[in-house]
Amino acid sequence: MLVLAYIFGDFTGLKEGDEKRLTHVNFSFAVLKDGKGSVEHWENSDAIRKFMQNKGHIKTCLSVGGWGAGGFSPAVSTAEGRELLSQSLIDIVNDYGFDGIDLDWEYPCDDIAGIEAAPEDKVNYTEWVALLRKKLGKDKLLTMAAGATAKCASNLELKKLSDLMDYIHIMTYDMSDWSESSHHTSLYESDISKSLCADKAIRCFHEGGVPKEKLVIGCGVYGRVYENVDGIGQPVEKGPDSFGGYVKCMERAKKLGGISYDEKAEAPYFYDPDERILVSFDNERSIKAKVDYVKKEGLGGIMYWAYSHDDDNSTLLKAMCS
Repeated sequence: MLVLAYIFGDFTGLKEGDEKRLTHVNFSFAVLKDGKGSVEHWENSDAIRKFMQNKGHIKTCLSVGGWGAGGFSPAVSTAEGRELLSQSLIDIVNDYGFDGIDLDWEYPCDDIAGIEAAPEDKVNYTEWVALLRKKLGKDKLLTMAAGATAKCASNLELKKLSDLMDYIHIMTYDMSDWSESSHHTSLYESDISKSLCADKAIRCFHEGGVPKEKLVIGCGVYGRVYENVDGIGQPVEKGPDSFGGYVKCMERAKKLGGISYDEKAEAPYFYDPDERILVSFDNERSIKAKVDYVKKEGLGGIMYWAYSHDDDNSTLLKAMCS
């Protein structure tokens, strides 16, 4: 089973023992600059290069994109643009010694993140992926991160992409309702999560043509906070903001007397009545439920965003390996 961590931000190396727990690591993010992939902004490049020298069995990918990272739509709109972008990414892979490339364009055909988008993205994305696969060859990994909604799935040529990809990582987090306070990374449907859940997302991509063994479920080891709200499942004025990582979530929950848990959704949360904030996130219990789901459904594996959000004891990574 694939066990993957996205590395983002300050990286000095893995915590002790994690090299035995992880099977894959994605370094985030390369961005697009003048139509080419670039990691010039990386401040931890020396640490990454050092890690690559002694990574052992761990497979590593260069992850390109991320929320609000633009340039994709115009870059892949022509054959020349696809060639330029693809070769620039291959050059970075070869320079660092990565085992492959992970695509995190959020999202083709959709300008929700304030970046360029066009209806032609759907076909152009597939053309770009096909070129990357040709350049990488069969021995290198080619994966992608995909939004956990039917809309995101419909904007992709899933069957063609699945034939080219090794894995498709479904970002089964940030699935919050914007009309009432809810979970952001629930596994199953409940009175609170409704249809915004990992199970629905996984089934959507599988029904779209992706084999289950190529699907990877995601864990959101950070909190999403609703402000000025009267509890779970209550009307809200706007969508949730970022609250912080797992450690901050647990510290606040402990002060409030513990965590509430939606057993049907397999989703933890806490509510602070004094500050009127509702925070949802993943914890040990919900991640273990996702691991059981991966095994039951025969999925390719499990991943989390992001490694730095876990605690010093790698509590959530250990849960992913349970």
